[in-house]
Amino acid sequence: MAATFPGFTAESFAFFQELGENNNKLWFDENRARYDQHVVGVFRGLLEGLAPSLRKLNPHFETAGKTNGNFSRINRDIRFSKDKRPYKGNYYLYVYDGRHDRGHGGRLYVGLSADCVTVGFSIYDTDRKSPGALRTVFRKRVASDPAALERLLARIVRGRRYETYWHRLEKGDWAQHSGLPRRAEDWQSLQAWVVRKVFLPNARGLGSPAFARNVQSIFAELCPLYNFTSVE
Repeated sequence: MAATFPGFTAESFAFFQELGENNNKLWFDENRARYDQHVVGVFRGLLEGLAPSLRKLNPHFETAGKTNGNFSRINRDIRFSKDKRPYKGNYYLYVYDGRHDRGHGGRLYVGLSADCVTVGFSIYDTDRKSPGALRTVFRKRVASDPAALERLLARIVRGRRYETYWHRLEKGDWAQHSGLPRRAEDWQSLQAWVVRKVFLPNARGLGSPAFARNVQSIFAELCPLYNFTSVE
């Protein structure tokens, strides 16, 4: 991994900090080389280093490295938004079942912003026209085997001290709730669930190639959540 991934250095965070102060096309074009090296290049190196272990976790995990596949887009869709800033203030690596669209089921991910790096698992249900795994797999499995979910939560989320939160559409607004759902009906009505660890810029080892090993370990720990929520 050391040959492909340099770690998330001060330059990675600095790019997004400065982008937040200069979110316009002129600045971005002038700093595109920094973006390509310290953001895109870092993430591509990380995926390359992780790919063998990811395929062992699940041979169907997508590792081709396509934008809008494994990697998020930096450009924002501003056509119908009041916020006309052209660029997002973050960048993501997603690992998901390549036989489906990225939004179909759960995802393992790494995210970078000006403030932190996050490594975790997430699952969303935002497409009402095409039911994804959250509705077709996760909710049914929670209802049929709540004890299995509780064992996973005890061993992984609580046992490994992961930060977690969930979302639900309430009165027309996207509401976020900290911690785990407490009621059975909350598990059946949530529309997003995130389990993650947060690494601040000064976190030990973050700027080293060895951080890829940390990501690999977290993905291995969280993969059972992916399997429970997304694998039929």
